[in-house]
Amino acid sequence: MRVSLSTVSIFNGLDEIALNDILSQIIFQRKSFSEGALVVSQGEECNRLMILIEGKVKGEMSSPTGKSLKIEDMEAPSVLASAFLFGQNNTFPVNILAETEVKFIVIPKTELLKLFQISDRILQNFLSMISSRAQFLSEKLRFHSFKALKAKLSFYLMNESRQREMFKLRHSQNELSELFAVARPSVGRAFMQLQEDGIIDVRYKQVHILNRSSLALACNE
Repeated sequence: MRVSLSTVSIFNGLDEIALNDILSQIIFQRKSFSEGALVVSQGEECNRLMILIEGKVKGEMSSPTGKSLKIEDMEAPSVLASAFLFGQNNTFPVNILAETEVKFIVIPKTELLKLFQISDRILQNFLSMISSRAQFLSEKLRFHSFKALKAKLSFYLMNESRQREMFKLRHSQNELSELFAVARPSVGRAFMQLQEDGIIDVRYKQVHILNRSSLALACNE
């Protein structure tokens, strides 16, 4: 389902009428990709702002050996690679693949600069977005610094719980295996190990944290 542009983070605080008036003053494109299509290649120049308005994509990083590591799932409404658009090394850091049929609003960098001049609100929203993105990437770096799968899973569960003792997993074990870059059975064994240690209890996708302090310690194993 296509989302309203006013719900996209960069356009927060603007109603549809004001937004349509602002967008009428710049040049942009609408692009569509079919399911499974490569939307952006890792290393490609990041010279436009891509706003996902319909569907779902995923970001994957390729190693020199050809191995792919899933970085993130993104659903509409989302803004892609905003933190890299004005960087010194302004290239897309990952491959972006369409998981469903997807549609984008694509704004060239020169036209985006015009938007900033037209609307202070859009400029403020963009700065807020890239600040939040920097925080997210910092957490990702910390996450992938863990070598042991048990530590990665423990850190993931700590973040997902948000201080709740019981919560439902957003990801399947297959999705987690892609996120952790391991085989699916390994994820199942890591869950079982935490359960056998009396740290968590898992029934289907429902997780009950039995010992939060032990879960926190497991992040360092």
